[in-house]
Amino acid sequence: MSDTRLADLGGDSARRLVADIFAALNSHALVSVTDRRGVILHANDRFCEVSQYPRSELVGRTHAVVNSGHHDPEFFAEMWRTIRRGESWRGVICNRAKDGSEYWVETLIAPILGDDGTPERYVSIRVEETRRHLAEEQVRRLAYVDAVTGLPNRAAMLAAMLRAVEHRAPGFCGFVTVSVDELSVVNDAFGFEAGELLLQSVATRILQLDHPIAAIARLGSGVFGLLLVDLGEERVAGARCREVMEELHAALSGPVDLGDGVVVDASVSIGSVLWADGSTVPADPVVSEDTGSPRYILGAFVGTDDPAIVVNSAEIARKRARQSGGHRRLRHFQRSMLDDARERVQLVSELRRGIERGELRLFAQPIVDRHRRVLGEEGLIRWRSPERGLIPPDEFIPLAEQTGMIIEIGEWVLDQACRQLAVWARDPATQHLTLSVNLSERQLRERDFAEQVRDRMDHYGVPAGKLKFELTESVLNTDLDRTIRLLSLLRADGVLTSLDDFGTGYSSLSYLRQLPVQQLKIDQSFVDTVVDNAQTAAVITMIVQLGRAFGLHVVAEGVETEPQFQRLAELGVDAFQGFLFSKPRPISEV
Repeated sequence: MSDTRLADLGGDSARRLVADIFAALNSHALVSVTDRRGVILHANDRFCEVSQYPRSELVGRTHAVVNSGHHDPEFFAEMWRTIRRGESWRGVICNRAKDGSEYWVETLIAPILGDDGTPERYVSIRVEETRRHLAEEQVRRLAYVDAVTGLPNRAAMLAAMLRAVEHRAPGFCGFVTVSVDELSVVNDAFGFEAGELLLQSVATRILQLDHPIAAIARLGSGVFGLLLVDLGEERVAGARCREVMEELHAALSGPVDLGDGVVVDASVSIGSVLWADGSTVPADPVVSEDTGSPRYILGAFVGTDDPAIVVNSAEIARKRARQSGGHRRLRHFQRSMLDDARERVQLVSELRRGIERGELRLFAQPIVDRHRRVLGEEGLIRWRSPERGLIPPDEFIPLAEQTGMIIEIGEWVLDQACRQLAVWARDPATQHLTLSVNLSERQLRERDFAEQVRDRMDHYGVPAGKLKFELTESVLNTDLDRTIRLLSLLRADGVLTSLDDFGTGYSSLSYLRQLPVQQLKIDQSFVDTVVDNAQTAAVITMIVQLGRAFGLHVVAEGVETEPQFQRLAELGVDAFQGFLFSKPRPISEV
């Protein structure tokens, strides 16, 4: 039967087949017939059911009665151009039912041609696809919308920037990134629900800015991006970009109520970059290795058609702003920032290779009593690079912290310290010495850190009371309870602890009541002015008295002159460290 033509069937058979076809259509599809002007001549039951209009309210009217307004006029103009040529049209249309609800239909419109070959009627067959369409919309939403804030996500922002490339006027655009710097602290202290409330509050405040923003998105964990277009020439564009940064800073800084009595004093870091079409920048292009797109990075703006480069440049400025500290953390992109970032990447690569090649060295600086007798040594790490020479820790330890290499470095330092203490223990001239090494925040987070220390001490036979860890107050901010438990375990194994840079943190007194530490080290900033500044001397006197009250040994670091040494001794300081007694030297020379 599949190869039989309708004309070959008898009259009754043909009528039955046609009736069956229309019955099947009527049960599953919305069918309508219109004249050449689009006036509805027939609407089937399914059309009436889905549209919620009785047949009497459809016949004699055009399909404008169910127009949802979702499609622009050109959409329908193109449809009419197609069917008037006698061709069928297919597409998905959003219609509106009588109660105002929207429904989506997969549509086929087929013309019925007259003897002259022009359309006389149009048959429209529609299949409702509302559920499928909504599911597809949900998938698109998941792909391009941030679930927490409801803002577009990074992918959506990059797409918006590409559209801006295609349609922007001559002149500069701008891109601003802003981070909520308390997000991780809020997540740790109050849970992720509180962190989401903080992000939602920030998103709401950004949306309320007075400046016209072309697009706003959440780019990452606590980072938002703002696209500014058509800012004009460079000087005007820079001023407008700064205005947005200032308004952002004012809107997002300050207390945020997260409910349940939780109020967070929020602070932000903001970076920005001006952005021009690469073709308008008078410079030789540098080809992006990632995308192959030409890019120009000159002074305070970038010229590129690659939105990823724009976002990255603003992020470099934002991260530089955050590193700078202070209350007003705002930075505009400069070429030098990119050079610094590349230098950091190069240094990280060299440091990784240096660790593998054994280029780290342990130096030591003595700690003496008021009679200048050596009580112990502080171990200080150095990196002897074949390319760069001897590199001090402040140039590579922050990078090691950020990349996680500090764990491997810390393990190496611990092994070297235990090895050296075992050597000293066998010599009557050095067996009394202690050796202190710095403890990083990432090492404190290691679950088996106490076991690692115990293993190294047992392996080398380190006597109790000789290994000492120095930690700064900033290290204690993440999880104080866990830190107290860890230091207590270490103390039970004979490991001492010293609180470094004491006096520079605002909550040192509260820590003293809880931490199982045995030593305080007065920060060099106090030592520098102790001779001539009565207030500094008073602060040091207070620290010494606190040490006495808590049974702690007090050490002054950074002692460089005899008058400093004498004055500190008069104030009751127990021990001293600094260039006056010795510069750091290889620990093998102790």
